[in-house]
Amino acid sequence: MSADPFHLNRPVHLALRDVFFEKAVACIKTLPAHKLPAEQRKTAEQALYLLREARHQADAANLSDKTSTQSRLFMDFMDTVTDDTLAITRMLRRQIAVDTADNPLDRFLSSADTGAKMSGHFRRCAAHILKGLMNILQLAEKPCRDLQRTSLAKMTVADKVRYEKAYKHFEKLADREADKAVEEIITTVRTSGSIR
Repeated sequence: MSADPFHLNRPVHLALRDVFFEKAVACIKTLPAHKLPAEQRKTAEQALYLLREARHQADAANLSDKTSTQSRLFMDFMDTVTDDTLAITRMLRRQIAVDTADNPLDRFLSSADTGAKMSGHFRRCAAHILKGLMNILQLAEKPCRDLQRTSLAKMTVADKVRYEKAYKHFEKLADREADKAVEEIITTVRTSGSIR
């Protein structure tokens, strides 16, 4: 047993990091296929939830003394990907808000067409950020695989078993958890009128 108390659950945290990150990337890659802003927003919100969970698990795994420099650098990478995904969700939320009849922006500005003009602007901004994000994710494929392989290679046999068990278990649950979280976000936005 390791003398490092934070190392005990490291294999589980790494499995969760990997599952949530892989699922988030899969969601992001489907964004261009969605034509309706509401569909894009839901998928972006799912990806954002999964990225935040992956980041949280990576942070927990990095409390161990066994954390590599590459694992620490992965955190900065995660911040970039999460921030870009958040920016996309914000742009899509804004687009949806100004696309509604009698939208608050037009009402506040006493304008009949500002919302329609801004809708295109928000859509273009989201598409531009997504293009950059897709490029970053493509460049990250090899470093992410290498990080996962290196992490597994440094584990004991027992830790590898724990990693695999956690990975398989949470791989089944991750999509459902993301769907549930997004429904809560969308419901909150609908009822409060706030787009956070």
